[in-house]
Amino acid sequence: LNLNETSIVFDIGSNNGVVTQYLYDKYRCFIISFEPNPYCYQVQKNLFRSISKVKIYNQAISNTNKKKKLYLNKSATHINNMSISESSSLEKKKSNISHTKYILVKTVSINKILNKFKYIDFIKIDIEGHEYKIMPSIIKNIKKIGKIFCEMHGKDHRAEFRKDFIFWDKKLKKTMKGKFFYW
Repeated sequence: LNLNETSIVFDIGSNNGVVTQYLYDKYRCFIISFEPNPYCYQVQKNLFRSISKVKIYNQAISNTNKKKKLYLNKSATHINNMSISESSSLEKKKSNISHTKYILVKTVSINKILNKFKYIDFIKIDIEGHEYKIMPSIIKNIKKIGKIFCEMHGKDHRAEFRKDFIFWDKKLKKTMKGKFFYW
């Protein structure tokens, strides 16, 4: 990743903070972490409370600034179930979420976040199907981003996102070679 103590990293969809923790431990870089689930956010606030280089925000990254429904896993009985919190999504079409179990969360536009920085060394994106909503802004701002790792739903799992994946896979292969890595 070529990160160091001065690198700026975004962890978009940080869930329980495992990736944030790994990146901080390995590189001691500045990390800005976004997690909409209030329970996961609080876990991270406690975990990183003494590390000034890690900032945690209780927000979902989206293509708009507003309140949206964060749909919980069908099996969820409460937002504090960490074993299934990672499957929550802003996307109603995701097949493993409940349409009746949700919380309202604040979203912030990826454009608003990207506009605050001249350069971001690394972005990790894991936002359960909502990655396709922020792709146009990521591509538009690619010159100010070093590398991106993204979970792309629809490749090998989540058939409901298959068309999105095919469209973006083709586009990303043409425009983002060597910068955008996905699974």
